[in-house]
Amino acid sequence: MPEVEAANETLLTQALAFREEGDWSQALACLTLANARNPSASLQQQLVDWRIEAGRNSSSAPIATASIAAERARHIRGSGDGPSTIPEVSPAELTAPRLHEAIRSSGALIVRGLLDSAVAEELRQKVERVVGAREDPERCPPMEAEAAWYTRSSEVRGAPAQLFRRPGQAVESSSIWVADSPRMACELLALYERLGLPSLLENYFGEPARLSVKKWVLRKMAPKKNGNAGWHQDGRFLGEHIRSVNLWLALSDCGGGAPAPGMDLLVDGRREIHPTGTDGAWFDWTVGPERVARLATEAPISQPRFAPGDALLFDHFSLHRTALEDHHNALRYAIEAWFFAASTAPARQQPLYI
Repeated sequence: MPEVEAANETLLTQALAFREEGDWSQALACLTLANARNPSASLQQQLVDWRIEAGRNSSSAPIATASIAAERARHIRGSGDGPSTIPEVSPAELTAPRLHEAIRSSGALIVRGLLDSAVAEELRQKVERVVGAREDPERCPPMEAEAAWYTRSSEVRGAPAQLFRRPGQAVESSSIWVADSPRMACELLALYERLGLPSLLENYFGEPARLSVKKWVLRKMAPKKNGNAGWHQDGRFLGEHIRSVNLWLALSDCGGGAPAPGMDLLVDGRREIHPTGTDGAWFDWTVGPERVARLATEAPISQPRFAPGDALLFDHFSLHRTALEDHHNALRYAIEAWFFAASTAPARQQPLYI
């Protein structure tokens, strides 16, 4: 359609001009609108590249207000005297104050039905499609390949996607960075915008949020027998002096008595990093089971059940692990997205502008 192509040429010209001026918000808005009008693999790739570049080159300062400073102090201090289970809210009840209170009191918040089950199933199918494109690009028909289901940006630094496969069999488990799938990245960013996440997180942090390239992950997990994954806190890797929120979105019926693995969490509002590599720990980055047992005498362990479309929100202090039980015999699909306050976003995590 000539009219659409002409309009997009104008938008791309404007986007380049805004980029030259360092106005990333307007540049990305123009590019996003161009892709919405006429989606293409090249535009989707450009959007991923520019968002990484913007995250690297833009800065942000916290909004200095007394109320936010007081809320931060309460959030960091936390409390060991919290609820016995993780609080739950509906999407309509999800606000920055509710999220603050939940993390301060219990370390996490569950949002039931953040996505409709049909939307969750559509995302699960797309995760499978990304895994297939990464595993065997030749399997994708030309139109699918053009949709950029999997291609690595030159802006991305680090190891490639992880795949775990038995010889002669399909991929059993996979962890793939969303930024390595330009189409999926654009679709998820549009979804986050519709859900109001950027605004929610800006209110929560008191400044704009950034999304981590290296911890924005599509997950397909096969159940494993004989034991659980190690207890850990992401602050052990990310650093203690940051501000973060992880959105873990279930795309499978998982946890509790469900057929797919779920997650164990210590219901604890204390915001501190526990020692690792001690108390019977399996690895130097995990918190030992003996220490966890002692902590559990003061704060209970929760293993919630999630329906497709349910979400779990927690920060880098949350002590958790993947829960693997003998009855688990189904794949678990999920999308994990770590957001940081822009002023404290770790550079090594490659902050992405949202």
